[in-house]
Amino acid sequence: MTMIESAKRNLKLGSLLTFVGINLRFATGNIIHALIYFNFLQPGSSEHRYEVHVPNPPDMCGDGVMAIVFAFAYFVVKSIPVKKAVCEISDNLQRPDDQDMECLRHLTHWTKKLVFISIIGFSLYFLSKYFLSAGIETFLEENEESRIPFVLNISNYLIRLCSVFIFVYAYCKYLSLNKGIAITLYIFFFIRFLFATNVLGFITKHDLYTAASLLDFLTAIIITYSVISIFIGVKDDVTFKIC
Repeated sequence: MTMIESAKRNLKLGSLLTFVGINLRFATGNIIHALIYFNFLQPGSSEHRYEVHVPNPPDMCGDGVMAIVFAFAYFVVKSIPVKKAVCEISDNLQRPDDQDMECLRHLTHWTKKLVFISIIGFSLYFLSKYFLSAGIETFLEENEESRIPFVLNISNYLIRLCSVFIFVYAYCKYLSLNKGIAITLYIFFFIRFLFATNVLGFITKHDLYTAASLLDFLTAIIITYSVISIFIGVKDDVTFKIC
């Protein structure tokens, strides 16, 4: 019984850390960008102003914290109590009437899926932001007449969009949001993505990033809801109610 309870605590902590990491992604990738874009978050010296379209010190710090949080979440769900629990589950597959084992099996599967999906989303986000975007920018300067940069740009945009959708999926999964709210979140982040990238190229005379940055402030509502959910225990009531 002690092993089961210890494993449950670690699984809950791992999922909570993952949820915190997801909200850090929204805060770093959206709110910080909006604050920088509208000059609320800028250094005193005008010679060292932050550029919103490239990695800058504030969001690099946010990304660093995010990486640490996801790393902790991964190590927690891979901890010794959870490994022992997995072994115990395997040894008790022939005992479907054991409610504790069945509960632990569901929690283990659910938490690991949440953590690994979020880490994949973060990896795509990191790859696009710090490697592909910078590489494409350099390639564009050297091969302005080539069509290859266009293909690379589209690929980078798709990777970025996949990363966003993965984080939204994980967010909805953690809070067990209903289908209507989940679809609304997907649409919100998709519209924000279109404004931020103008990937369809419909509007060329105006900088649509202003609209994207305005939408970024609405992300504060999502994070506020997350904080409230954590403090009132929505997570325990919804996802872990079977235990």
